[in-house]
Amino acid sequence: MKRLLAAVSALAAAILAFATQPAVAAEHVHGLVVSVLTAEGEAVVRHDAVAGMPAMTMVFQVPAGVLARLHPGDRIDAGTDFSADEPRLDDIRVTGGVAGGVARVVHDVQPLKVGDVMPQTQFFDQLSRGFSFTDFRGETVVLAFIYTRCKDPRMCPLVSANFHMLQRKLAGVPAHLVEITLDPAYDTPQVLADYGRRFDADPARWTLATGPENVVNDFAARFGIAVFADPQAGLIHAERTAIIDRNGQIVDLLDAAAWNPDDVAAEVRSVSEVPSNLFARIDYELSKASAALCGNSLSGYSGLLDLAIVAAIFAGACSILYFCARKIFVEEA
Repeated sequence: MKRLLAAVSALAAAILAFATQPAVAAEHVHGLVVSVLTAEGEAVVRHDAVAGMPAMTMVFQVPAGVLARLHPGDRIDAGTDFSADEPRLDDIRVTGGVAGGVARVVHDVQPLKVGDVMPQTQFFDQLSRGFSFTDFRGETVVLAFIYTRCKDPRMCPLVSANFHMLQRKLAGVPAHLVEITLDPAYDTPQVLADYGRRFDADPARWTLATGPENVVNDFAARFGIAVFADPQAGLIHAERTAIIDRNGQIVDLLDAAAWNPDDVAAEVRSVSEVPSNLFARIDYELSKASAALCGNSLSGYSGLLDLAIVAAIFAGACSILYFCARKIFVEEA
């Protein structure tokens, strides 16, 4: 059933992507280089609002000759191209750097991907209890990364607000929510407990975790999350949410903060093998497929709603053409 949903959603997303593709793909962007991924020919950039997207962190393809001259902490101006399979940066100009340089905390680690089993890394929760992800076997886990001092309402606070919604929507489902701080030096168990109370987190169902700095940074790096401190923006980091099944296996990865809690709740219920909302699951798969086809410019939207809007516009256009053609035919007859 899941494969059928994914296939149908991918086809619908292709139609939606074609219908919603912007007429002009190139835009000019200002940003901050978070990480340089030499082997992949990519750079992770925290950019200002561009091409209808809010300020966010995303991965761009960069020409090899230019990539070699980029460093984490560089501030850049560049042209962008969102028309390709992956967004690209061109005509890159370095305009400055982060004062004091960049404190790199990402180590060389083995990346985790869909299908991998979660590592047995040890953390501490908001009640100072030690745990690892093996403690959640038998439950579907939703994992995300936040830090309590984040001031951007579109980033960590939005993730935690979505977790608040998930906690309510997954009542009675064998599921557990986990948020791991990216600021372990500040986010002690007590700080996390206070943060959790702001979102009505139930420690029995929602764990806020910390640990030694090197352990947290290595774990985050395995999910492709690079982190460093910026004097203006606080901690700069990518967003990634993981869904993990009851056997500890990663079944999905979401790369935006603005995912739909209704859709994710439906997916968690499906993974947990309890009844779920079919339309929400279709919306979940459609949104993922559209984001994959069109890039992050479509992340966080309702794929089913937008497809319905596009279908309505298409049907309306066909109706107008039909009546015009009929009128012309009648007059000529």
